[in-house]
Amino acid sequence: MITLADRIAREAPCAQARDIRALSARRTTLINEHKVPSALQDPLSSAVNALAAQTPPCLPSVPAATVTSPATRVAPAHGNKDKHGHHDKHKGKD
Repeated sequence: MITLADRIAREAPCAQARDIRALSARRTTLINEHKVPSALQDPLSSAVNALAAQTPPCLPSVPAATVTSPATRVAPAHGNKDKHGHHDKHKGKD
């Protein structure tokens, strides 16, 4: 039980939540099996209950957003290149 309680202090929130539930179950088992002196049962239960009241939420992990660069804009190709020849037809006719 001491090892479990010590480990909780160093764990991530989801592991803490899991192990706090395990610690609470272990406390109940030890008390029911009369392995905890009666003088220590109330302080032990109070401490475990206080810890359980502070159990952190275990939130699902969210994948990091991927940042993509803006798409390069390509100018549309002109459909009919022959139409552009009309600019040059009056060239040199002055």
